[in-house]
Amino acid sequence: MDNNLEGIRYKPVKFALISLSLIFFLYQIIGGGIIALLFGVSPRADQTNIFRFATLTGQFLFILIPAYFLSKLQTKDWKKLLKIKRTEFYYIGLSIIGVIALEQLLEIYLYFQDMIPLPVNIRQIVDALQQTIDQTYKILIHAGSLQEFLLVLLIVAVTPAICEEFLFRGLVLGNFEQSMSKRKAIFWTGLIFGFYHVNPFSLVALVVLGIYLSYLASETGSILVPITAHFTNNFISALIYFVSGKDSLIDSSEGQKINNIYIIVLAVMLTTIFIWTLKRIRERRLDTNQEDEI
Repeated sequence: MDNNLEGIRYKPVKFALISLSLIFFLYQIIGGGIIALLFGVSPRADQTNIFRFATLTGQFLFILIPAYFLSKLQTKDWKKLLKIKRTEFYYIGLSIIGVIALEQLLEIYLYFQDMIPLPVNIRQIVDALQQTIDQTYKILIHAGSLQEFLLVLLIVAVTPAICEEFLFRGLVLGNFEQSMSKRKAIFWTGLIFGFYHVNPFSLVALVVLGIYLSYLASETGSILVPITAHFTNNFISALIYFVSGKDSLIDSSEGQKINNIYIIVLAVMLTTIFIWTLKRIRERRLDTNQEDEI
């Protein structure tokens, strides 16, 4: 996949890191500060929808729009930088299968992570912090009707999938690909994606997801593929909560015990499916490149 851009104005890695710092300041500090002033630590029940729309507006205003203008500032070939191009449904389908398998693998990981023993005083601090994060997330994701669930999807699935992908898999990955190897660009973009969410409890899972989404963007050359996978990941989480009222199907907080043999077999099956999708995507890309050269 040819990722070389013409007319790069600034050093790509430095430009990407400065752009990230600027957008982090705009979204987390300015946007987060405004929301904190309006709603406090936690919004009241009658403020839920306003809080949701404030969150949605913040992502478009402080993530997507700056990413767009910064891309145009960096190069005249900004559409290629952001990977704005059509793609095959084959890639879309494989990305969906892959992210479903990966999401369940990460749920298994988080299940065991929650079981790690900690000293009582540290556990109390960790539980309090996690409860605060979970409470805010549940305000966004809770839906009492199908109509409200569709609104939730717009807030937690559609909007992040578009805004975050144009930032990370477009602006950041596109710049990294100009100065480092493909593998390094994918890894560093995924790592930054994980830390950018400021959620220590899901850090590893977010980094792994970020690397996968970066792989999809780099291999297919189309932002549509990671957007679809990102949406699917968030959609499944929202759907599980809407149907069951739980954050995931595997919940260690309720003392749920899982048969070791069952979880090992499940993990092996999911890993096999996930690796299969990665190979199929790469093979299809190589075949497509060979056809283009003929």
